[in-house]
Amino acid sequence: MEIGWLISVIVANVLGGLFVTLIATMNKKVVKDRLGNIDFKKSDLYFYWTRWDYTMIVAAIYTFICITGLFVCLLSGENIENPWVQFFLHQTFVFSLVTFIWFITRLAYVYKGIKERWSDEFK
Repeated sequence: MEIGWLISVIVANVLGGLFVTLIATMNKKVVKDRLGNIDFKKSDLYFYWTRWDYTMIVAAIYTFICITGLFVCLLSGENIENPWVQFFLHQTFVFSLVTFIWFITRLAYVYKGIKERWSDEFK
């Protein structure tokens, strides 16, 4: 394994763990029913701006910085054997995927909460 990939895996694990910890600590504010499902009528968490939103923005900014770094390396004539190209390529892939999944998940929770909380208005 090349040095750029190795450093990138370490950075991705550290940042990913930090991001997951920031988001997972919000679960104590979520009210669940007896079956363990989220009770959107009692949980207001998904309707407010939270740490989850800030974490998504930070991950998106980091992804943009990595894309820019990759672009600069490629414009300067570097190839995949360069550790910086390896690092930026891996980080760009991982964090663009993570940010996209978090965004879609956040939207799904908000829409599901709206549907359950105000279901009488949609009939």
